Amino acid sequence: MSKVIDLADYRDITPKDEEIRMPEDGFVTLGLSLCGENATQDDLVIAHKWFSLAALRGSQQARVHRLGLSGRLNGEQIARAQSELRAFARSRG
Repeated sequence: MSKVIDLADYRDITPKDEEIRMPEDGFVTLGLSLCGENATQDDLVIAHKWFSLAALRGSQQARVHRLGLSGRLNGEQIARAQSELRAFARSRG
């Protein structure tokens, strides 16, 4: 069973000053770079995280890619991607 994230926890996921500032489409590009035909399951989990981050920041394109990617992952892997997203968000805090 997949775990659903609470969007209220991720409304302001902005990079810190010392980090590379990447617009939402940059997160989508990063996710796409991990989803190729030779991608490992770990790559797909990380790609899901980047698509989720871009989607939470308003990218419609990221939502479409994340939905397509979700069909390649099982519930446990999606939950892991969401957990990594939460960890990423907490590191901003």
